[in-house]
Amino acid sequence: MKKILIPVVAFVICLTVVWKWTMGFSSFTVFTYTLDKAGELPRTFPDIPLLSQDSTVFHIADAHKYTLVNFVYLNCPYVCHKVNNQIEQIYHLFDKSVVPSELGFVTVSFDLKNDGVDKIKKYRSYFGNDIGGWTFAIPYQSTQANFDQFLKNIGIWKYSVSATGIINHSLYLFLISPDNKVVKVFDPARDSNGFIVEQINVCINGKSI
Repeated sequence: MKKILIPVVAFVICLTVVWKWTMGFSSFTVFTYTLDKAGELPRTFPDIPLLSQDSTVFHIADAHKYTLVNFVYLNCPYVCHKVNNQIEQIYHLFDKSVVPSELGFVTVSFDLKNDGVDKIKKYRSYFGNDIGGWTFAIPYQSTQANFDQFLKNIGIWKYSVSATGIINHSLYLFLISPDNKVVKVFDPARDSNGFIVEQINVCINGKSI
């Protein structure tokens, strides 16, 4: 009996630990864990002042419209640029009557050390002139510690490799409602452009989300 009981108890303990670490078997990567840790949807989008490519200080909460927000860094060797190319495709799938009046786009760099206003302005120019309503930004007067906490509160995992300058991070896109709530989170690696556009339109048109 004891020979059976010991492995059963050990199994239950291991299962309990895994259940706790994965938040009920729902988060099996550091990306999903950080996102789930931020809270259920809809939830308030943390406020932080941002500085646009035109040197204008703004708050996403002040837009009072739907805003699709993503986070990148411009020295990224590959993935960030691929995601922004995908966002460019998504942008042009919307009707001009929707963007920018009802929907805005904000791309925020989290590389406080290397990405300044001039750099994000030049980077934005690579996407052409026909992207009104798509703002590129950096944190305004924020310490690295405060900004890292801001990212955690949103649900973004980030880790800087000091030896190489590489910043590992999650790639989620956050849809913020006019009342400053995170109402949708998209994974550009898994969600198609058509699905993302469809879900945003559902929100904009006031249907059930």
